[in-house]
Amino acid sequence: MQNLSAPALVLDAVNLQERDRIVSFLTADHGQKRGVARGARAKYSRFAGQLQPLAKVQVSWFEKDGRDLVRISEVSLLRSAAALQEDLEGILLGSYLAEHMMEFVQENEESHRFFRLLDTTIEALVGGLNRSLGARYFEIWSLRLAGVFPTPWECPLCANDLAERAVLLEDDGALVCPSCAAGQAGRFEVGPAVIELLRRTAGENLASLSRQPPNAGVLERTEELCARVRRTFLQYELKSYNVMRRTLAIG
Repeated sequence: MQNLSAPALVLDAVNLQERDRIVSFLTADHGQKRGVARGARAKYSRFAGQLQPLAKVQVSWFEKDGRDLVRISEVSLLRSAAALQEDLEGILLGSYLAEHMMEFVQENEESHRFFRLLDTTIEALVGGLNRSLGARYFEIWSLRLAGVFPTPWECPLCANDLAERAVLLEDDGALVCPSCAAGQAGRFEVGPAVIELLRRTAGENLASLSRQPPNAGVLERTEELCARVRRTFLQYELKSYNVMRRTLAIG
């Protein structure tokens, strides 16, 4: 049995029987973990208030070889994400961010870059960053870290610069120049403002992007681009994204 402890981000917590919860959490050194928090639903539980969605916590756990679930022994809150959970839009966005990590991050594998991405995005959103900008930055980098986001610099077929205009070929998830895209099916046009944002995210953090943010139309087009790339890779859409889009459209 190993006794481990690390900073973590709470991804999900579901009820187990009458008193316990199964908690999914993300760590930098150990990737995604799933563990049982015994008595977490009890009235005077030592976990009370600690297992908030997307909270940053210090978590200690025991694990045995061959066991899918670890046993969580202690959790202490390092940073609350309550400011992101104060309205329906924030709750839906939080679930969407968390599902990316549960989809793309492997269990028991080093995940420093994914951990840093989620950590800094939550911190910025809690601090009042525009939610659409934060979500687009997170989407782009999640797909980049997964190795599936197309390069926005030059056409992979002819090496022409993509600064003026590009086309996403949805069958293979590549951004190519309009000439190479001629006659291809599954085309999604990407304009220069979206290309500029993609390039900026490669070298700027959220604080820098927020000083000269793109307009709402560019963010909407970027969202659609990311969704198409994600669906091509996964062959399905994240459940949280469908729920968020449907719920906010109704609202």
